Amino acid sequence: MIAEKSERFFPFAVSAELAPVGVSAAERSALADYLESSETLLTERVVAYASTRSYSHLVSTLPEAWRSSVQGLTDSVILMLDHQSAEAAIDYDADIGTDPSTAYGIEAGLRHRLRGISLETFIGAFKGYRDVYLNVTAEARVPAAMREGWLRLLRGFFDRAEIGICAHWSGELGTLDHDQLLSVNRALVNEKNKYLTIFESMNNPVLLVDDGGRIENMNFAAARLFLQDALPGSVYYGPEANLRFADLAGFDLEAVKLRGEAGDVLTCIGERWYSITAQEMLDVSRKFVGIVVTFHDVTEARRAREQAEALARAKTDFLATMSHEIRTPIHSIGGVTELLKQSELASRDRGYVDAIERSTEVLASIVSDVLDYARIESGLVELEQVDFSIDQILDDVARMMQPLVRRKPQLRIVIERTDLPPVLGDAGKLRQILINLTSNAVKFTPEGTVVIGAERLAGGHRFRFTVSDTGPGIAAEKLEEIFKPYIQSDSSISRRHGGTGLGLAICRRLAGHLGGRLDVRSTPGFGSRFTLEVALAPGGSEPPGDATADAPPPARALDLLVVEDDEVNALVAQSLLSAAGHGVRVAGTGEAALVALGEHRFDLVLTDLNLPDMDGLELARTIRRHADRHTAELPLVALSAHGPGVDPAALTEAGIDAFLGKPFHFARLEEILSRLVGSSSPTPLGKAAPARRALQSVDLCVLRGHAEALGRTSAARIVQTFRQSVLETARALELAMDEADMRSVTSLAHRLKGAARHLGFRGLSDKAEQVETAAAADGCEAALVLELVSDCRAAPALADLAWAEASAGVAES
Repeated sequence: MIAEKSERFFPFAVSAELAPVGVSAAERSALADYLESSETLLTERVVAYASTRSYSHLVSTLPEAWRSSVQGLTDSVILMLDHQSAEAAIDYDADIGTDPSTAYGIEAGLRHRLRGISLETFIGAFKGYRDVYLNVTAEARVPAAMREGWLRLLRGFFDRAEIGICAHWSGELGTLDHDQLLSVNRALVNEKNKYLTIFESMNNPVLLVDDGGRIENMNFAAARLFLQDALPGSVYYGPEANLRFADLAGFDLEAVKLRGEAGDVLTCIGERWYSITAQEMLDVSRKFVGIVVTFHDVTEARRAREQAEALARAKTDFLATMSHEIRTPIHSIGGVTELLKQSELASRDRGYVDAIERSTEVLASIVSDVLDYARIESGLVELEQVDFSIDQILDDVARMMQPLVRRKPQLRIVIERTDLPPVLGDAGKLRQILINLTSNAVKFTPEGTVVIGAERLAGGHRFRFTVSDTGPGIAAEKLEEIFKPYIQSDSSISRRHGGTGLGLAICRRLAGHLGGRLDVRSTPGFGSRFTLEVALAPGGSEPPGDATADAPPPARALDLLVVEDDEVNALVAQSLLSAAGHGVRVAGTGEAALVALGEHRFDLVLTDLNLPDMDGLELARTIRRHADRHTAELPLVALSAHGPGVDPAALTEAGIDAFLGKPFHFARLEEILSRLVGSSSPTPLGKAAPARRALQSVDLCVLRGHAEALGRTSAARIVQTFRQSVLETARALELAMDEADMRSVTSLAHRLKGAARHLGFRGLSDKAEQVETAAAADGCEAALVLELVSDCRAAPALADLAWAEASAGVAES
């Protein structure tokens, strides 16, 4: 009865045994169901009994062997129940072996006797089964009378089974028994040899270590690693070596349990790298207490990983170099374009410059996407924690989208926000995600609304950011595809709108780095809604913002040192800063910059981070160590075309006060000047000179006359209507030219001519008249219409400036 494999058994001869009076067939069937449903409980109780009565050293180590034993015993009980009737009491005088109970006892006794188990031991163990079955049955939630009938049946079964066990145990083992004994022993030896062969044949090294750290056995794969001249089975069959795991492997087994990886291991075949698993032996009998240790050779995988990491580092270095080499000329083009825009340009030339500027922006965006994604793939994303205002982020995003929105008169951006507290987090990456999502929405939405929203979620400092549009929407099967790199939902998108298909992949990766998630919902024909949920820590009570915007700092001409090795970038920086009213000196190397600092007292230094003789960080450290106190305390601004790849911590460590990306963003430069030196440029960059020149094309007297005649409020509404209509006209002219519809061009130019002239916009009116005349004669060149479109797009800003000048001093209506 002691648990072993193949414990189930079905007797050969069966005859009816009389059941106690009052146990019906239905009740016997219910007992059978109860015992089968209690299989797991019976198994657990039997194992516990054997362990507490010191029978475990004679029995199987695996729980399933015990379960098989319980299943065999339950099958015999059910067989007895199936052959009973409810009319008579148990007949204890029935011939032994002719009923299921004694037949089971005879077979079980013979089987265990052949294994060398004594009668006393087997009867003791069998009584444990009896107690378990009776106790579990006594716990059954059935009527008391039924339960008592079940118990009488089980007592009868176990009584008769014990009779069967004892009846044949004392007799001599005959020839049949002897043959059975040989067969059983041969099967056991073969079974042992089979599993020993499997153990020795395993590719992975495996060691059996007892609870004291001594190696009891190891397979051939392990022996080849740690022992000289090893052969299969040499450890199992050889003399006891008394090897300890720590001495053999070179590290403690407890460390393996904690880490799961041992590192370098010195073996007979050289130094190898292993991942190691340690599993306690699954022995419920507790005869074999110890650990099964398996070595997994990961040397080649580690080498491959190291090679991949080396390649990733090489790729990163290449990308850093390529970033500088590619972005520098791109931003040089942008800078020179800005210089051209500061100068006197004919309308046609201004249209050309605008086209160059837009193309440069697109190219810079594509390069940035590729490099940003490569950086994220290489794991080079670092998070910064700064206090910031979510409201300010939303305003920044909307403001940066305005150039794109102005090209679509029928589109507007709306910001939806609730009362949002100051927060702490990576403002730059959050801004990058929202800019990317919003620019996509603007790009794919020809008309309607793009809504940027932010709200604080209940229960914690978690926030939801949304970007919704009324664009064409995305098919359901493409919703996950759009987040994959280099993939767009429609292959025609890249032809119509450009781009790399990396923007959303970058956004989702960045969202993951922020600990958030980016999702999308969309209905074709009705638009899309992108949602970013992210946790942001509570920030300071007064996050950085535009608190001083209402009180601009005083204008002052500064002496600036620009350290830039690229000639074009140096020219751009010098020209723009000079145009802003500052004195500028350029140094092409770090050494030249140090010489200049020794010769002249500057107010501020702007240095590129990639110089031929030393990088900008090294130059900054050298300046901070300068003997002259004024020089050592100069405000330092880092310049780079590779903004997202610049480490803020490295800048701070080097003593750099601010960072300015290339090409210069004038508003950002003014902000830096205000913060670092407490002044602004005498001539605000990018605004005053061109605007002043543009005002010469407007008859301010006409505007002022409207304001005085109609009142300031009514006249302002007229100007606002003109601002909106002129943008719509620009878009309509582009569509008409795309379709070569000269009649529409003529009509649009005619209406624009009248509207512009009515408000005093002489230059715009004259250009519209030229287009009208040429289009009416079917001789209108595309370049001429392009000039008019460019003038239309510049008109709203010009109208604001002209109205401010013309309405000054006019009373409200």
